[in-house]
Amino acid sequence: MGNAPETIEFDRGEAGSRQLNATEIQRALAEILVSVPFRASKQAQQLLRYIVDQTLAGHGELLKERVIGAEVFGRRPDYDTNLDPIVRARAAELRKRLAQFYVGEGARSQLRIEISPGSYHASFSGITKSLLNDLESAANRIHQPALEFVPVVDPVTQISSSSAAAGSGEKPGRLRLPMIAVLVCALAGTSYFSFFRPKSPIDQFWEPILRTTKPVLIYTGSNPVYLPSRELLERYGTTHQLDDLEVRGHEFLIPLDSDQKFGPGDLVAVRNTYVTLGDVSANVAVASFLTQHKRIFDLRSGEDVAFGDFRRSPSVLIGAFNNGWTMQMTGDLDFVFGAGLMIQDRSNPKHSWASAYSSDGKVNTDYAIVARLRHSKTDESLITVAGITQSGTRAAAEFITNPEEIRELIKSAPKAWATENMELILQTKVVSDIPANPTVVAVRYW
Repeated sequence: MGNAPETIEFDRGEAGSRQLNATEIQRALAEILVSVPFRASKQAQQLLRYIVDQTLAGHGELLKERVIGAEVFGRRPDYDTNLDPIVRARAAELRKRLAQFYVGEGARSQLRIEISPGSYHASFSGITKSLLNDLESAANRIHQPALEFVPVVDPVTQISSSSAAAGSGEKPGRLRLPMIAVLVCALAGTSYFSFFRPKSPIDQFWEPILRTTKPVLIYTGSNPVYLPSRELLERYGTTHQLDDLEVRGHEFLIPLDSDQKFGPGDLVAVRNTYVTLGDVSANVAVASFLTQHKRIFDLRSGEDVAFGDFRRSPSVLIGAFNNGWTMQMTGDLDFVFGAGLMIQDRSNPKHSWASAYSSDGKVNTDYAIVARLRHSKTDESLITVAGITQSGTRAAAEFITNPEEIRELIKSAPKAWATENMELILQTKVVSDIPANPTVVAVRYW
């Protein structure tokens, strides 16, 4: 650990302070790295381990974006972070994976590791097991239908008796009324401030979805794909050298030469099966956000949905040109997806937005539509997250689940924006298939 401090003190307010040592933090880190959200992502593991180690060692100068890009992701020390936002993208993904861990396997963890938005430093918080058990025990007693009667005694006498019992080795007795009263007041105060505290902008944005107890329907479009038939692959293998993986059946692309010809049965059409990586990433972002807010959701794709499903629950639609429901449910709004893979402004036909491509055919600028409305035909809340390409869809999902982005959005919004329908267009730069720095280029409220 080098210069890592042996212990780190965390102020727990009324709960007292607690010393967390580096060994304890490393033990918690190891538990996270083998959990379901992390075990399949080596990049997430490497990034989290690096951030925790450098934070414990006090090396804040090594927790800068460009340094992390070089140390963790192998970028050149002088690389342009604006053109290659891999650290920001992976850090955002890291925060979502941590959130998934703490609402699942790590729900009972006494030590928490967090990476605050806008920072690459780790923060650690802990609570003693005895305090956790005491609070849970108190909560259980308070929520019982009736409390066992305990004679009211002078608080000073009560405390002295308890101390004497502890000193004599007796087991502590049940919670006394004065302690229960303090806990009730504390819990009531917490509830009071939680109830009257103004909602954050991102919670206001999602309020139509969050306020209902119905499961949220997340529907993702699927992409029709043509796959080579078994006969074509076998025929290709007889005239070309295949590597070991390909011989064992690993999927590969058949090079398309200028004289390549396909006959009947060479290609097999597959529908309602494949989704893009950008749509999967959007699913993860939305599902993680709903999980953090303890909302139940139902994932659907392909033909596994009917119009009646949208009448029964609030919905989030992911994808555009591969999602017929997005096209149908938003076709009468001002901003719509049009032929030729573009976004059009129906109120001003001269306005349109189309993706831009580099010389090698990759998307370097994409656009997306985010809509939040009460749909007139379903009478349920609807949010659409849809890009022209998969990069735009991913950027849109990350935008609406990022508190900073929503806070920036509402700076120019009307006062009643939280209760109004809204539709906006995002522009995002794309580097190495990773969208970054989404900006709002048009927005409507009604």
